[in-house]
Amino acid sequence: MRTLYEGLDERWSARAQRMNTALAAAGLPVRVAALGSIWTVLYTRPGRYHWMLQFYLRAHGLALSWVGTGRLIFSLDYDDATVDEVVSRFVQAASRMHADGWWDGPETDDRTIRRRILREIVAARR
Repeated sequence: MRTLYEGLDERWSARAQRMNTALAAAGLPVRVAALGSIWTVLYTRPGRYHWMLQFYLRAHGLALSWVGTGRLIFSLDYDDATVDEVVSRFVQAASRMHADGWWDGPETDDRTIRRRILREIVAARR
């Protein structure tokens, strides 16, 4: 049991780096920040539809714990092969989301997004 904890931080940091390298190589606007085996999903550019990633991930067999911005919470007994499968599925899901156009909006910053949403709400009430 003790061996499970040896090198824990280094092991999970390296795994998160593999995820981020794969996401960057695919040109996707999403990364993870790791605190051991808990990874928080972060976005590299503003967007209105980031929340949709959870649906794409589910379609690829992954589920986020939606506490705050969304987290992947791993069991400590995940081996490298299992984590590599998670990375592959995550990249596939995010790539599908990108291909479906959910990250191609004209939004350039959070302020622009809020204004656009407000205009849509006002227009819907008329």
